[in-house]
Amino acid sequence: MPLGLDRLGLRPVSQCHVERGDRGGVRLIGCEPEADASARSCRACDGVARVRSSWTRRLVHVPVGQRSTHLLVRVRRYECRRCGRRWTDDLARAVPEADAMTDAAAWRAVAEVVLRSKSVLACARDPACSWDMVNDAVLSRGLGHLVGDERRFDGARMLGVDEHVWRHAPRGGRYVTVAVNPTPRRDGRPARLLDMVEGRSGRAFADWLAARPESFRDNVQVVAMDAFAGYKRAAARQAPRAAEVLDPFHVVQLAGQKLTKVRCRLRRETAGRRAPGPTRSTGAGGYC
Repeated sequence: MPLGLDRLGLRPVSQCHVERGDRGGVRLIGCEPEADASARSCRACDGVARVRSSWTRRLVHVPVGQRSTHLLVRVRRYECRRCGRRWTDDLARAVPEADAMTDAAAWRAVAEVVLRSKSVLACARDPACSWDMVNDAVLSRGLGHLVGDERRFDGARMLGVDEHVWRHAPRGGRYVTVAVNPTPRRDGRPARLLDMVEGRSGRAFADWLAARPESFRDNVQVVAMDAFAGYKRAAARQAPRAAEVLDPFHVVQLAGQKLTKVRCRLRRETAGRRAPGPTRSTGAGGYC
């Protein structure tokens, strides 16, 4: 069974299956930590401990085929016969700290969300767990390993910047400035997200550029953006060697707005009035 339990320091002892609608069910694997003589040895007095009690800890693991897999781990609590010290089985190889997902399942979720652009909700359906569990796992690994990896800035000869509505709430900042590296698109690969900073002002983008190494700013040859003058001034000040261009989306958007104005003017000149309203073919441009 391709579960990799030996790498997690676990030993399977039982197995059962629970039906779960049309999703193929959940496979429950009963496990015990691979305990040796050192697990029962007290670190304080080198005395021998006894198993005082135990409980079952449920961990979400990597799905196998179409079936979700959960591990039911029997965690034992030890008590030293000599000094009375108590401790439990160490599950650090299986799960970091108090997580409910194994490390393998958490990194699988990161790969699905980051590399395949899969939604968190879709990633939560496969292992039969909650949205919060997958989101917490992706954020913890992303902040610790992806965001802190400065190598993601290597080779960025082009830079794309735009604002994005991040928070749909009445309070708090709604917008963030998104910086991407479109250089891999030359080789047919998708662009790579570099960073997101709160706010959509030119200062937010300028401060982000100023925090990057000088080698990164000198390597950037093209900065693609919308027609916002704040981004243009920030790029001219922090990356003076780069050429500022409009990205294709905003070029088409501006062209569509100008075309709508021409249609509205011709409509008024020929019919003497504005159009009756939007149509299916013109969309928002039908307001003339």
